[in-house]
Amino acid sequence: MAPIKFNYLFLTSATLLLLFAAQCPSAEARKFIGVNPWCHTASYRRLCTRMVAGATTWQDASVNAMKSTLGLAKGLQGVVNLVKPAIASLSKTSQESIIATCIDDFEGIVDDLEKSLQSMKIQDIGTIRSRLSAALSGDCEEALSEFHIQSPISRYAKLLHKEVDNCLAVLLQI
Repeated sequence: MAPIKFNYLFLTSATLLLLFAAQCPSAEARKFIGVNPWCHTASYRRLCTRMVAGATTWQDASVNAMKSTLGLAKGLQGVVNLVKPAIASLSKTSQESIIATCIDDFEGIVDDLEKSLQSMKIQDIGTIRSRLSAALSGDCEEALSEFHIQSPISRYAKLLHKEVDNCLAVLLQI
């Protein structure tokens, strides 16, 4: 008689467990809650979702992400001034070289993003991809590290790098 009761108890427990599992979203599904579908492959999904601003098409998501990143890059051109106090102990030539590198770096990123947006109009994915990849460079940060200078703009550079990375993730979902 005991084995029959055990079988019913097991069957009831298994049924309840299966019903509970069916009601709970899987871990895979939970990690995409609140994430725009065009951002599922992005490394920084929440940031990407803000960047694409509710876009429902691949083209809109790509354009929105690039515009968001362009706005950030243009705003960051002014942070180059934060580098000057950090390099004050270096020779005048080294200071000028680092400042020029940082200015060129941010101007290049802005140019790459503007050209990417122009190429999006004709959907020249190869050009966009190469321009966005070029925008991932961190020449300013490298110049500072060569002189063992703690970068005062690393937080901004990392954010810009994350946004460009997200642009590539959205773009490559076609």
